[in-house]
Amino acid sequence: MKLVSSINAEPPTRIDAMMFGQPEKMCPWLITGHGNAIVDPGPANTADGVIESIEKLGVDSIDAILLTHIHFDHAGGTGHLARRFPEATVYVHPRVAKHLSDPTALVQGVKSVWGPPTEELFGLPVPIDASRIRRLEDGQSVDLGDRRIEAISSPGHTRAHLSFIDPASGSLFAGDALGIQVPGSKVIRPSTPPADFSYDAAVASIERLRNINADRVLLPQFGELGPDPETGFLAAQESLGRWRDAYLGARETAERDEDIIRRVHCSLEATLEPVTPSVRRSFDAINPPWLNVDGMNGEMDRLSRASAA
Repeated sequence: MKLVSSINAEPPTRIDAMMFGQPEKMCPWLITGHGNAIVDPGPANTADGVIESIEKLGVDSIDAILLTHIHFDHAGGTGHLARRFPEATVYVHPRVAKHLSDPTALVQGVKSVWGPPTEELFGLPVPIDASRIRRLEDGQSVDLGDRRIEAISSPGHTRAHLSFIDPASGSLFAGDALGIQVPGSKVIRPSTPPADFSYDAAVASIERLRNINADRVLLPQFGELGPDPETGFLAAQESLGRWRDAYLGARETAERDEDIIRRVHCSLEATLEPVTPSVRRSFDAINPPWLNVDGMNGEMDRLSRASAA
């Protein structure tokens, strides 16, 4: 299957959310045409800047806010954008739609992972009226007038993860299904956070998205997948496998989570393309090793409970 641009559409526009007050850590993608949409608006504490960037581009209305998933760095600012653009409908995976209208449990869950720095790092979401939220299933689409954006189920990073296809521009919005790539590196760093990461689902999703054969693959962290989609997909598959192997090897012998984190981190650094200290700091800021080990620990615990049942 080859995703070919169906009309002469402008490619989506990257907006730097300035997450953590730094450039190139998180980028919402703006789709413009007869109808306008934004994919993954970013955290709550960057929403004002994202809104300002949208307005500076001459866009005064947003018809759709498309969420690949509801982790705070991707979707925390959704309610803030919904207040600024009252005509916007929010589209999200059915499993997690309830957390947008009442984010109480979501906030508690995020704080249990990130601890006291949660609000300083990401800000806090505000509720969205349930009448403005639409549950989007695999294969369903959003009509923007001159184009339709199709949802693709892509679990792994989290169970309730969607990617989006824009045939008009030949673009695939992959969310965190492939992992993290920061400017200045060809490395794809896996993203395996709690609470419901699944290795098998992640591998299957990477292959499913690869088979779409998009002209461009757009990541929220950060920018367009490079050096080209096929090379990027292969790098994501290889990196995830190495990360998993390193984790399983460390888990067998390490006595503490701190030892697992150190060994996994060192193993991955030793097997992937070397990166500069600034790129490494970027990786560790937006995708810290402890978070990934925590997610893999959670998966192993679930598998152990299932086998014992």
